[in-house]
Amino acid sequence: MQREPDFTQLKIRQMEERCRESGLAITVQRRVIIEALSERSDHPSADQLYEAVRGRLRGISRTTVYRVLETLVGIGVVQKISNPEAKARFDADTVRHHHLYCSRCQKIQDLSDPALDTIVLPTAGLGGFAITDFSINFSGLCPACRSFQSP
Repeated sequence: MQREPDFTQLKIRQMEERCRESGLAITVQRRVIIEALSERSDHPSADQLYEAVRGRLRGISRTTVYRVLETLVGIGVVQKISNPEAKARFDADTVRHHHLYCSRCQKIQDLSDPALDTIVLPTAGLGGFAITDFSINFSGLCPACRSFQSP
C-alpha cells in the first residue's frame, strides 16, 4: 500500500528540520530511507525497508538501515510499532492486561486498570477487520529512569 506523495514530501521536510534541530547531517541514506518508509502504509520491518532501498542506493548495508531508523525514531520522525525494542518478549499471563514500557531501560511492567478494559472498540472503518482482543502499551520512563533525567 502506498501513501500520497504529499505525505512523503511532508515527512522529508520534517526529517530535514529535525535533523537540523538535532545537529545531525541530512544524509542521502536518511533521505532515501524516510522517503521509502513514508511511501508505505504497511508498517514495514527494517529488513523490508532494506530490500526496498538497496535498489535505490547502491552499497547501502542492512546495518545502515537499522541505524538510520533508530536515529529517525530518536528525533521523533518515525515510531516503532508494538515492540519498541524489536526483540521478542514473553509473558505467561494471558489474561487481558496492559503494559508500561520504559523507553530508556526497556523494562516492561504489567498494568491492570479496569477502566482500560471498558474502551469501546471501533467497528467502522476497519476494512473488514474484526477486532477480537486488544492490549494497550504505554511508553514512558520508569521511576528509576525518571530520577536520572536531567531537569
